[in-house]
Amino acid sequence: MSQHRIPATVITGFLGAGKTTLIRNLLQMVDGDRLALIINEFGDIGVDAALAKECGAPSCDADSIIELANGCICCTVADDFLPSMEALLNQSPPPDRIIIETSGLALPQPLVQAFQWPDIRTRAMLDGVITVVDGPALAMGQVASDLAAVETQRQNDPELDHETPINELFHDQLSAANILVLSKTDRMADADKQNVKAKLARMMTQHTPIVETSAEAAPIAALFGLGLETEAFARSTHSLHDHHHHDDDHHDNDDHHDDD
Repeated sequence: MSQHRIPATVITGFLGAGKTTLIRNLLQMVDGDRLALIINEFGDIGVDAALAKECGAPSCDADSIIELANGCICCTVADDFLPSMEALLNQSPPPDRIIIETSGLALPQPLVQAFQWPDIRTRAMLDGVITVVDGPALAMGQVASDLAAVETQRQNDPELDHETPINELFHDQLSAANILVLSKTDRMADADKQNVKAKLARMMTQHTPIVETSAEAAPIAALFGLGLETEAFARSTHSLHDHHHHDDDHHDNDDHHDDD
């Protein structure tokens, strides 16, 4: 009954953190593997999908890009994420790896837990959760380079909690991550990089490796093949943030059942 499970990587972070650049670099660096993307089209409609389609990477064709255009993934896990995953898993041949990009406003914990749904867990495995942190912004004391844009993004989606401070959502991203990617390090002085890493270490309650990236480079070996599904599940159950604002209003996914 055992079968190969396709590894999936969740990449989260606020608008402007560098998620799309990271994904584009990963697409260009994979050797022979066929990658599929689930892109959360939220805020800048079409921008991320256009970048992925135009990156010129043979590893990802247009049929393997599924756009979720109706809000954050965690709020529509039952309605959108599961059908999207099933569509990719049913492809012939199926992809070798799946990358799921989600807004930092889409709390990663419900998405992580969705990998335990019976229809998914037999065919896909969660390789790890990567949180992309805007290095220069954090060096200036901000969790995002354009907080106003992040807040506008949140206010434009009625499904989201509009009350939780952005800083608390950032802590959720950190608590869910198996790997932290410190982006735009080519724009930072060495002292700033060390200060930001120390700040991140103080903010986290558990050890999480930090990987540096720039616009031109992404260490693929450090981000893929993590095999951290069990750890990701454990971290997702210890979120700093209460998710009742999602569960009470719409899909009660604590028991991992599809209400629809």
